[in-house]
Amino acid sequence: MVTRKTWILIAITTGAAVTILGLFSDTAFGLGCSPVSMVNGWKNLSPNSMIEGGGRMSSMMSDSPKDVIIKIVSSQQVSAGKDSQVTLLVLDRNTEKPMTDAQVSLGLEEGAPMSTMNMIGSMFDAEELGEGKYVAKFSVDKPGYYTLHVHVIPYDKPMSSMMRNHLDVGILAK
Repeated sequence: MVTRKTWILIAITTGAAVTILGLFSDTAFGLGCSPVSMVNGWKNLSPNSMIEGGGRMSSMMSDSPKDVIIKIVSSQQVSAGKDSQVTLLVLDRNTEKPMTDAQVSLGLEEGAPMSTMNMIGSMFDAEELGEGKYVAKFSVDKPGYYTLHVHVIPYDKPMSSMMRNHLDVGILAK
């Protein structure tokens, strides 16, 4: 008979194996991209190709959010050591109209998504500007690649919807 402790051990072992295999493949299971594919995709980027819709950036993102559309409407290049901001446009996926009164929670990670787990500070909320626009304000101390984890909780959805409405945004600090 399999005990509860055995099931927990099986789950932890399986999760660790999937994570390790994902680090060395071109697509990590369930993440949509791995550090290998992220590095390969970032090799030849110019500042202009960092803008959403620039080809490589959108192809490196994980699965698209289910209830919303998240677009990056500002530069994803910031200056290290200075206050920075990235502006996002959040649209209702069904109507494609700007979403207001949503909670847009953010986390900032040093490096590629889920590669270092080196989160900078705790999660914070974006400021709503109106007409579906939200601004993420943050600062980073040193040049490098960062990931802005964007979670949207639509005004009429439960908090658990934040994982269904998640997008990783690449940030380049110079």
